[in-house]
Amino acid sequence: MDNLNQFVKYVKLDDEKRILIALQNQFESYLQDLKIRSMLKDAASSLLKDDFIEVEIGKNICRITVAEGSEEKNLNLVKTELVKGLEMAMAFFSQMNHQ
Repeated sequence: MDNLNQFVKYVKLDDEKRILIALQNQFESYLQDLKIRSMLKDAASSLLKDDFIEVEIGKNICRITVAEGSEEKNLNLVKTELVKGLEMAMAFFSQMNHQ
């Protein structure tokens, strides 16, 4: 399990080989916003292309299902690319809330 930063707790595979992205607790309310949910689904689909199957968004965790056999490769891709985008979005929204 990787501890990433102030926005993302970790990115890892679960027992069903889904990619889990967990946010820090103070940011879980963002995942309830329909625009952010839509943005995350679009980003995952665009990034993972043909390997993408589904995104499920819970209270503070996103579960991304990918094609069988591509889990490790896509886990690394998500860690580098999707998390960067998530961090940028969270930083933006966090700044907006403090203004």
